[in-house]
Amino acid sequence: MGVDALVLSFIVVVIGGLGSLEGALAGALIVGVVRETGITLFPEIELAVLYLIAAVVLLVRPAGIFGRA
Repeated sequence: MGVDALVLSFIVVVIGGLGSLEGALAGALIVGVVRETGITLFPEIELAVLYLIAAVVLLVRPAGIFGRA
C-alpha cells in the first residue's frame, strides 16, 4: 500500500534536491507534468520516463536542481 506515492515522492526529492523547499516544488511540478503527458502519449512507459529524468539529474547535478552542494 502506498508504494506508488512513495516512488513518486522519492523521484521528486531526487530531482529537486534534499532539503530544498523550492526544489521540492520544482520537482513536483516536473513530475506532475511529465507523468500526465506520459500517461496521455505513452502509458506503457510513463514511470520509466520519470526514472530516466531522475537518473539524468543525478548524473548532471547529484545534489538535485536546487540542492546545496
